[in-house]
Amino acid sequence: MLCSAQTYCRVASTRQITNSDGYFPQINYQGTQVLYSDTEARYLYLYDLQSGERTTVSSQGMPGFEGRFAPDGKVYYITMAVNPDHLIFRTGHEYDPATGHDRVILSAQHGAVHAINGSKDLAVVGESKQWHLREAGVVAWTLGPKLYVSRGGTINVYTPVRNCAGYLWASVSPDGKKVLFEAVGKGLYVCDAATGEVMAHSTTSFMMPCWFNNDYIVGQTKSYRIVLIPADCSGQQTLASGSCTMPMVAGKNIIYTTKGGAVRLISIILKGEEGYDESQATTPPQSSTRNNNSDDESQDHDQ
Repeated sequence: MLCSAQTYCRVASTRQITNSDGYFPQINYQGTQVLYSDTEARYLYLYDLQSGERTTVSSQGMPGFEGRFAPDGKVYYITMAVNPDHLIFRTGHEYDPATGHDRVILSAQHGAVHAINGSKDLAVVGESKQWHLREAGVVAWTLGPKLYVSRGGTINVYTPVRNCAGYLWASVSPDGKKVLFEAVGKGLYVCDAATGEVMAHSTTSFMMPCWFNNDYIVGQTKSYRIVLIPADCSGQQTLASGSCTMPMVAGKNIIYTTKGGAVRLISIILKGEEGYDESQATTPPQSSTRNNNSDDESQDHDQ
């Protein structure tokens, strides 16, 4: 069952940052600098939106997959190296754009390592070692069919969705009260960060979902649209369409790229905010409902 079209915001502006070869984009909370990588994540670039200057942050160890800005504007990224036994080890780095100084903040370890923004700050989390986890507030990540939520450095493990191959793309709301993730083959879930209990669910799948604020989520549909989704999963509004992928939010800034690597920046005004004009807001022809059983392809047919 499909619900009627919803309108939650209007797109105030769209700015193109790169014409091609820009992937895994991130924007800082200040809205002044952008991180992105080449197609194969061999390089991590820092682009200044005011000066137009591009700096290479790193070209060693495939750094482009895990670049993240912390709230203070510093950059954190992960590099990979293969040891003589053909095991992959990952190392956490900090780069300061103001000084150009780069340092290792988490020594090499085997297994997954991620730079993750929590409710207060950024942490670098590995399977055996972590950095800055207590200071980052509420932090969430996934490993297989398990959801890990750290609160002040104390880690709880939840399994809110049973009989699932795995969870992906965990993200904590800015107030630290909710966690979202995608359950493989089952859709988008929003859970209580304190208990792991499911608060909302849509069987429509969204790739790379992340919080815009405490009430809205940004994600990518299977048909490569960037959409805005209310936290109760009751609908969706298209923000951008046409081969759009890899959305990310920092502060009020939404950034994404296209299949061809054209990095773009979106500014939106939510309904009820100053500057919102209903006549300028676009509404998608169809929207998903909470717990609706229709996939994204059916919603996007002939759009």
